[in-house]
Amino acid sequence: MPLLARTTLGSLLMLGATPLLADTDCARPDRSAWMPESQFREQMKHQGVQITKFRITPGHCYEIYGFDAAGRKLEVYYDPVDARPVEEVASSGLSAPDHP
Repeated sequence: MPLLARTTLGSLLMLGATPLLADTDCARPDRSAWMPESQFREQMKHQGVQITKFRITPGHCYEIYGFDAAGRKLEVYYDPVDARPVEEVASSGLSAPDHP
């Protein structure tokens, strides 16, 4: 297959996969309405969630990776205004790490 045909085909395949890479969209109010990260982390801690990674997504969500109180691995998107779970991406029966 000629190089130009392979390049074009590859580009078309990448464009078709783009929607699969999109982030979850959450509330879009002014950031002054968002729950502070420290308060969100404290709320998760009280629920028994151990956060190993926290980020704000391009879709304006709080996203955490970590473990729930039962030791299941989590990846969950939360609304930054009220800390309501928006989408659970992954969870499994893996045990939480032994370190705090």
